[in-house]
Amino acid sequence: MAIEIRDAFEADLVGCHRCLDAVAGEGRWLSRLSAPPIERYAAFVASLREANAPRIVAVDSEVVGWCDIAPDASPVRAHVGSLGMGLLASHRGQGLGQRLLTLAIERAGERGLERIELSVLHDNTPARRLYERLGFQSEGRRVRDWKREGVYRDSILMALDLCAR
Repeated sequence: MAIEIRDAFEADLVGCHRCLDAVAGEGRWLSRLSAPPIERYAAFVASLREANAPRIVAVDSEVVGWCDIAPDASPVRAHVGSLGMGLLASHRGQGLGQRLLTLAIERAGERGLERIELSVLHDNTPARRLYERLGFQSEGRRVRDWKREGVYRDSILMALDLCAR
């Protein structure tokens, strides 16, 4: 069965939470080491739904990846969204990230977002290449942004101008 890339449904909540927890638990890609409590995650998802924000999932009998773009809460930055995404380790390297992000970018444009921002760790080469392939530009670097087990990592700040596409 082919892996389905689609808009997230309310019924995907628990699967997305599980997926987030698994990716965060790797301690390597996200700025958290576990998913927040399900109630807090449900409130975040409800806020995305209320804002009509893009929420895309990859489903292979269960949720194996997600991509969301949360609009900024500030009225002067309402045209800007912040990207969050992840894939289970077992499903990386298959082009799913590009499929997730492509649909999320399309949905962001449909919903009136003009700019998508993200932060990616300097040594996450596959993600950086994906973002660059889809038109994201590097805008800065936060040096020694992460520290885990005595190891520092920099964050690369990137953005995509949807008006320039």
